[in-house]
Amino acid sequence: MPSRDGSDVHSPLLLPTHVNERHSPRPLKSHAPRTRRWLQFYGTAIITGIAFHLVLVGLGSTEVVRQRVPASVGDWLPGGPKSSEGIPPPKTQAQKIAEEEAPWTMDQIRQMVGRTKGYYARDYSLGLGWNNVRYIFEASLLHAQLLNRTLVLPSFIYARACEWDIQVCASFAPMVNRGDAIGWGEWRNLPIEKQMGWRIPIGVMLDMNHLRKAHPVVTVAEYLQLNGMSPSIEWSNGAWHREMYQNDGKISIHEIPNNEYDPKLRYALKFMDLEEAAKALKDRVVISGDDQLEAFLREHGWEVLHTYRGALGMDYTKSVVEPIKQVAPRSRLRGMFDDYNHINEEVLILAGETHLNRKPGGLRFVHPEQQAHFASTVLHDMRPTGPVRRLAMKLHERMQKIVGGRQWMGAHMRRGDFVDQGWVMEHSIEGHLSRITQRLSNGRKILQEIYDTKQIQIYEVPNVEPERDIFDRPPPLESDSFYLATDERSRDGLGYIRSNGGVLIEDLLTLEDRQEFGWPIMITDVLAIIEQTVLSHSAYFYAHAMSSVGGGVVNMRASRGADKRTALID
Repeated sequence: MPSRDGSDVHSPLLLPTHVNERHSPRPLKSHAPRTRRWLQFYGTAIITGIAFHLVLVGLGSTEVVRQRVPASVGDWLPGGPKSSEGIPPPKTQAQKIAEEEAPWTMDQIRQMVGRTKGYYARDYSLGLGWNNVRYIFEASLLHAQLLNRTLVLPSFIYARACEWDIQVCASFAPMVNRGDAIGWGEWRNLPIEKQMGWRIPIGVMLDMNHLRKAHPVVTVAEYLQLNGMSPSIEWSNGAWHREMYQNDGKISIHEIPNNEYDPKLRYALKFMDLEEAAKALKDRVVISGDDQLEAFLREHGWEVLHTYRGALGMDYTKSVVEPIKQVAPRSRLRGMFDDYNHINEEVLILAGETHLNRKPGGLRFVHPEQQAHFASTVLHDMRPTGPVRRLAMKLHERMQKIVGGRQWMGAHMRRGDFVDQGWVMEHSIEGHLSRITQRLSNGRKILQEIYDTKQIQIYEVPNVEPERDIFDRPPPLESDSFYLATDERSRDGLGYIRSNGGVLIEDLLTLEDRQEFGWPIMITDVLAIIEQTVLSHSAYFYAHAMSSVGGGVVNMRASRGADKRTALID
């Protein structure tokens, strides 16, 4: 019998190991107090731990054996990660933006140019406003792509107005007399302050890094530097200098004369809409559907061409959102690729002005796939800079707060030179604003219909999904404010707009916005790009058909997936 105090009890750890299994005595149940059993357990654990430590570390050593705890099971598998040392931390959003917007190095530019046949240059009309200059750039991109050439753009454009005293803007951007710099006389009779312009780097107006991801493009200054010439010799008027840009004759050039690219035709009617052709043949030929009509026309010497419909039958807006078909006699057609792809000179120059009264791209397309590719270039590759897009998003969110989270509407009111030239539909600001608010009232009904049906009809453009974030919001109320982009600057005029529900850019911008954006926001032309981008976020948009501003906004709206019923240009 074991003693009552448990002194004869054997610990299970000390049981004999060489006894016969058949006659092994059962371990005796311990009657030791629970406290003693716990003390024995912890004492054994401590002694074992000390012994284990001495084996691994050794006597007298102060170094600790370290082993990384695996972050995942994959660490133990063959080929799995062995160490996290040397892995950089994830980049912040600011770092990502800085890398994306960093200027390209000359080595990067040189590699880009080396993949093309040569350069494509233009005589750019820098006396035009930014939107028209951008349309020329878009057409030039198309031409350069067709011919596998690097497009050369001017290093700068001329801004036409300053939001502050002209000397303030002159402290940040070179101020010139536009008549002297460009050689046009249309500003000579204006007050001297209105003759001034500011030379703005092209990178302020256009996201060049993004454009270069898809298209080989350099500025004139970069072209000169690549070819051993000083960037300081760039001409001020945007024209291509036929001698100075040749580096003493080392660079070969070929010029396309203006009358060769744009010849005069004996017939006033150059093109005909496909619908007009169908009407002309209606009583002469039995034709069922467009496919049969197109086949009939091709069999009889005509060609079907693809282009875009202009607002009100005019081509001031240059938007690429409404594709149409036209026809023309095949004998009158010439292909740019066929005419100029065989030229091997290093620089191919299109001489003179080819912008006015032309369709987007400066030509028409034989194949719809080519037309779609051009539309994608305009909508997705030609975009404002990152600072413009980020600020525009902030202003869009502030407009949403102003209208209580509902959809908001916007419009463009062109005053200034349009009033002087008699191009506005209503001369007084009261009549002009009344016209705009009436259009927006009709737009509110369209937004209500879209909201009720949940059906978004996007434009016929490539690579776009419906923008549901905006159109899933409740439509605007009749009393809601609206955003108005305008070049009206009189105190009375701006006060009248505000008193009738208009919200202006000055009402949305903060001091912090201006500080973050920097000096370019003082330039009216840069501010106008911000306003265009803001309007691209509006649920409904209205503008005048004779202003190029509207076309830029419509293109941006189409690229965002806006409903095609939510923009009116008239």
